[in-house]
Amino acid sequence: MGGDDRQHDEVLDRVQRGVVDRSPDLICAFDNLGVIRYVNDAGLGILGWERDAVVGQSFIDFLHPDEIERAVALAMANLEHIQAPRAGAPYRLRCADGHYETLDVGVTVLDGLLVVVGRRMYDHELMDRVLYALTSGRDFADVMALLPTFDLWRNPTEHCVLRCAAADGDGDDIVVGSALPELLTGARLDAGSVWVRAIAADDHEAIERSLDDLPRDIHDAAVAVGATGCRVRAVPDPRGLAPALITVWTTSAGSPIEAHSYPLAMIARTLDLVLRFHQSAAELRYAAGHDQLTGLLNRAGFFAAVPPPASGTPLTVLALDLDGFKPVNDTLGHAAGDAVLREVATRLRAVAAAGPRDLLGAAADDTSAGTPEALIARLGGDELAVVLVGRADGDDAERLAAAIAEAVAQPIAVGDATAIVTTSIGVAIDATGGRSIDDVLLEADAALYAAKARRTPR
Repeated sequence: MGGDDRQHDEVLDRVQRGVVDRSPDLICAFDNLGVIRYVNDAGLGILGWERDAVVGQSFIDFLHPDEIERAVALAMANLEHIQAPRAGAPYRLRCADGHYETLDVGVTVLDGLLVVVGRRMYDHELMDRVLYALTSGRDFADVMALLPTFDLWRNPTEHCVLRCAAADGDGDDIVVGSALPELLTGARLDAGSVWVRAIAADDHEAIERSLDDLPRDIHDAAVAVGATGCRVRAVPDPRGLAPALITVWTTSAGSPIEAHSYPLAMIARTLDLVLRFHQSAAELRYAAGHDQLTGLLNRAGFFAAVPPPASGTPLTVLALDLDGFKPVNDTLGHAAGDAVLREVATRLRAVAAAGPRDLLGAAADDTSAGTPEALIARLGGDELAVVLVGRADGDDAERLAAAIAEAVAQPIAVGDATAIVTTSIGVAIDATGGRSIDDVLLEADAALYAAKARRTPR
């Protein structure tokens, strides 16, 4: 063997030993009986075991029970005939404290030993947890709380915080991640601040390398948590709300600010996915309970919104049927009929929004009963319903019915034509709140048909 070959082999031997000894990944080897013959320091650190508790033991002792069958089958196949290296797959390995660490495990055969390389797969595992949380209906804030971990597991000595609008867009923002003062989360969007610059930037990022450029109160708060610099990623909210803000505060003990590029991109992409999923889910929930033409509650949404009998909530139910609607369809066309229905829905909302005093008179000043909620629904065709939740008074019902009849009877412009429809109304009251909405609505329908027979509005 020539000198160059010997030198190559010596270098290769040092490289191989260095890779094994200094690798941040778990590297172990076991024989054809499954007995572990070697494990590197990183592997012991990941799992928390002492070397003598691992070497000489069966590899099966460190597997999650659900992983044993496939792991044994793969090990036997590799030792007997596959031989070639195999790409990784997730396995759960038992740690000294009893919990299981998920590693991306790849294997190869070397001199009759099965060599295993296990790499922490936090990104994959975190994404799996995010997707599971989304599809299992977890609370919006709980899903958000997972996202800063994409950065924090890589940079445990630093700070990462996510701020975004609440699930329904109302109320306080959701702030998750590192426990930081509000000043350091983007709560205050001063002109020229790092957060405002990130929102305005084409790449939605801004970096503050020197704390001296920050306003004094933010500077002092950053110094107090050991920060040396700041990097912000803004994520446009597809819901039309204020952009979400991912803020990383670096420390002298941590990585350079450039090292956060990948985890910030991961958080931003995942956050965009979460927000779009949430938006789509909200749209689907809305569509399932609302009439597409008028935006009123549909039959399913109506019955879901009315309090159940067990709640003991008083109800005033008005069943409505439009008179003169069929001639509109017959003479002006169905598009005109649709326009009439939309306008009637708008007028019903306006009546309901008039306020308790205007709508219900002095009785509404009785605050002990609470402000009644008006539910408005299109139950089918030109059949509508209005329910006062928390109110059961005959005078209230008469005032409401009169206001509805007057509003609906006003002429409706449909293109160059004018349509006039009126409404017949039947009223039913459940003073105790102990009856089913089906029964109360049936009574209101009967009153409606009686009004039609008398040719009176109600």
